Amino acid sequence: MKLPEINLTDVITLIIQEIALRCEDFSHVDTRRVLVCMATNRSNASGGTFGKLVPMRFKDGAETLRYRGKLYAMPRLRHGGVDQRYLIYFYHPRFFNLSPSEKLKVIFHELYHISPDFNGDIRRLAAHKASHGASRERFDDFFEHDLTKFYAYIEKTPYMKFLEMNARALRLSFEKIKGRRMKMPKPVVVS
Repeated sequence: MKLPEINLTDVITLIIQEIALRCEDFSHVDTRRVLVCMATNRSNASGGTFGKLVPMRFKDGAETLRYRGKLYAMPRLRHGGVDQRYLIYFYHPRFFNLSPSEKLKVIFHELYHISPDFNGDIRRLAAHKASHGASRERFDDFFEHDLTKFYAYIEKTPYMKFLEMNARALRLSFEKIKGRRMKMPKPVVVS
């Protein structure tokens, strides 16, 4: 018998709250200001995108950016009465078809992009290739220890059952699958 419904973005938000609470390197993440959303990606090709962080500010938390003579700003986004600093998109069904450890790796990867100053900017690792630094694989090494410790914790919780479900298992388990969907915000010209 199927359960009535599940909100995928709400469950992932709860997992992110656990990460911020239990992993010191992520304690700067204010989960009230990180909005989790779903996007669709039906491609079954190997590789590709499973998640994406969208910062709501520019370098060093600046609200505007001058580029080629124009001034740009990110649109203001409020959720639950709180200005959002970051959006994280997880791609359905691709993200949900990963193993539990790979799902957590994607979540940690996207969270690690968040600036330690939590100012709406990304964590900048280098002047060139700022978001991942010299190597995407080395980027994942930065949080590997936290990920391993967190996995040992979460596999003993009810969240593990959620992480073990792929897109098909979710469809078979719930009458209705919900999740927050929102068009990805982009900078707009303000002058």
